[in-house]
Amino acid sequence: MFSLDPDFLRTFLAISETGSFGAAGERVNKTQSTVSAQMKRLEEIIGVPLFEREGRRNVLTPDGLKLLEYAASMVRLNDEALRAFQPLAMSGRLRLGAIDEYAQAFLPGALRTFGVVQPAVHVEVVTSTSFYLRDLLAQGELDAAIISCRTGDTDTEVLRSDRLHWIGAESLAPHFNDPLPFCAWSQGCSWREMASAALARDGRKWRLAVASSNAALISLTVKEGLGVTVAPSWFVGPGLRILEEMDARYPLGVAEIGIKRAASGANPLLDALLTHMKSELNSPALAA
Repeated sequence: MFSLDPDFLRTFLAISETGSFGAAGERVNKTQSTVSAQMKRLEEIIGVPLFEREGRRNVLTPDGLKLLEYAASMVRLNDEALRAFQPLAMSGRLRLGAIDEYAQAFLPGALRTFGVVQPAVHVEVVTSTSFYLRDLLAQGELDAAIISCRTGDTDTEVLRSDRLHWIGAESLAPHFNDPLPFCAWSQGCSWREMASAALARDGRKWRLAVASSNAALISLTVKEGLGVTVAPSWFVGPGLRILEEMDARYPLGVAEIGIKRAASGANPLLDALLTHMKSELNSPALAA
C-alpha cells in the first residue's frame, strides 16, 4: 500500500498557491524538474490528475481540490510531530559538500526538514565534483561530503543506488548522429566513465559536445539537442526523455553515492545531520 510523502504534499501545496511549477520550486527549494517528478509520482499514487492548465497557470482539478485540505493538515501535523519529538536542541555550524546533481535534486528538502527539528544548526553547502570534495575533506575544509562511491572505498557509507540511463531531448534525436555527441559530466565522474566504457564495448564512436559538473547546464544542453547524457531517471524533467533504445544497446549499470566524513573525531551535530540525510536520501518515494 502506498503512502503520501509529506515532502511531496508540501510541493503540491506550493503549486496550488503559486500556480506554477517553477515558482513552487523556488518556494520549496527544488528544481523544476524535481517538482515535476514529484507531482508525477503523487498523481500515480493518488490515481487521478491533480492539475490542469488554465492559460499559463497550473490549477487544481476537482480531485486536486479534494486533496488540498488533506495535504495541508498532513503537512501541519508532520511538522508538529517533528517538533514534539525533536532531540535536545543543538546549535552550531556544519560544512557539507555534495556533488551538484544530487545537491539540486535532494538536499533542499532534506535540509528544510532538518531545519524543522534543529533550527539553530546552520549548514553550509559546497557543491563540486567528487574528486574536489575529497580534497576538501582531506584539507579539513568540510565536515562530510556526499560523493560518488569508488571501487574499494572502505570509508564511504553507501546512501543510494540509482540505475543510470541514456537521456536525450524529448523531440530531437542527436543519438542517431555518428560520432555520438555526448554532454558529459566532468572528467573523473563515474557516470562519464561508465558511459564511455559502455560505448567502447560496442565500438560506438563519440565526441564531447560539452563537459560540466553543473546539473542544470547539462540538462539545458541536452534539452537544446547538443547531445545526450547519462543520469538516473529522476534527472528527467520537462523536455527530456529516457532513450530506451540506447539503454538496451549500451547498458550502463548502477551508480552509488555515499557519505564520507572528515577524520576529525566525534561530531554530534554531524551525527544528527547524517542520520537525517540517510532517511531522506533513501526514501522509497524518491527511488529511481
